[in-house]
Amino acid sequence: MKGKLIKTYSGGQPAPEGIYLKKRAWDLTQLPEGGGHLPDDGAVYYRVPLAVVMVLGPIAGLAFILFLPVAVMVFAVQMTFRLLFGLLPWRRASREEEKASPAR
Repeated sequence: MKGKLIKTYSGGQPAPEGIYLKKRAWDLTQLPEGGGHLPDDGAVYYRVPLAVVMVLGPIAGLAFILFLPVAVMVFAVQMTFRLLFGLLPWRRASREEEKASPAR
């Protein structure tokens, strides 16, 4: 089934107009009407049908919109706890230096 819907092209190869996915970077490249050459970066490109892009594009956008606020909050809480409890590497190093130096 994949062979019929999605064709594979190499970077730098001439290709017909359409939307191409570079799997390594999850990057979409669009070739204009009349076709052209794909970017010559040694990657493999997959031609994706327009219907698939129209369905999966908004779903990917929605996932990004929902995930980003959660990721920011998790990162902020993690950094706050690390800052409060001295788990940051540069604070750990300074504490070890204080312990190693003789008391005056």
